[in-house]
Amino acid sequence: MAITFRPPPAALESAVAKLKRDGVVHPEARLNPDAPGGLRREIAHLDRDLLYRVGRWGAEEETVDSALELLREHGLAGPSAGYEKAAFERHREVVGREFEGTWTSLSPTMQRLMYMLTSVRRPRNLLELGSFWGFTLAMFAGPCVGEHRAYAADRIIGIDPDTVMTEKARANFAKLPNVGEVELLAEDARTALERIPGTFDFVYIEAKCPGGDRLYLELLKQIYDRLPEGAWVIAHDSIDWTFGAEMAEYLPYVRDTSRFSESVAFEIDECGLELTVK
Repeated sequence: MAITFRPPPAALESAVAKLKRDGVVHPEARLNPDAPGGLRREIAHLDRDLLYRVGRWGAEEETVDSALELLREHGLAGPSAGYEKAAFERHREVVGREFEGTWTSLSPTMQRLMYMLTSVRRPRNLLELGSFWGFTLAMFAGPCVGEHRAYAADRIIGIDPDTVMTEKARANFAKLPNVGEVELLAEDARTALERIPGTFDFVYIEAKCPGGDRLYLELLKQIYDRLPEGAWVIAHDSIDWTFGAEMAEYLPYVRDTSRFSESVAFEIDECGLELTVK
């Protein structure tokens, strides 16, 4: 079964207002979630300009609260599950100040969503495939690293083939307390996974390959048997049109109920995130 999550009206209204202020759409344009893309008087939900602004100028906290409520409604989170909002704000502030690196595609709303998901799931063994300079891993593993961590994980592994960026990620994480469980590997994930033992109960995939190989599905298939029942997998860029060919293979696979019990599409910014439960 596949579930689609869209931001609440307040977040969408804020983003539409920003579109108008920026002169991107007609002042009388209205949001029509069922409209086809590309129109300038009717704004489709998947309009890239709209979702870009939802992720950055929408009602960030309200959107993630609404996403958490959806998880509760579908039995993917307990009725009392949640995350420490003040701890998240402090963690994001520290990471933003201390980490050095290049631009990231994680919008503020996506950062909060990922932190919330890990807080709710509380995984013991986390794996990121495509950790680059460490910022995404810092958000993904936020509840179990840093000064204000909510709990200690057993393993937090980030893999990326870029040796320069992996070294930068190591230097970035060295600035945080409570990072003894973090291991950063400069290696092709396909070979690294062959020698790393054990299972993983939360996996984050954002693997890019300059050669054009479609790694998301390949890596998921490689690690599938090492995902225990109830394990979560999140894939970034799930609605990014530049990843259309990649996701045309990945999304049907994870939404097949013979392989996974549930899959949730979070359409909260122009990149999107797919959460899949084994």
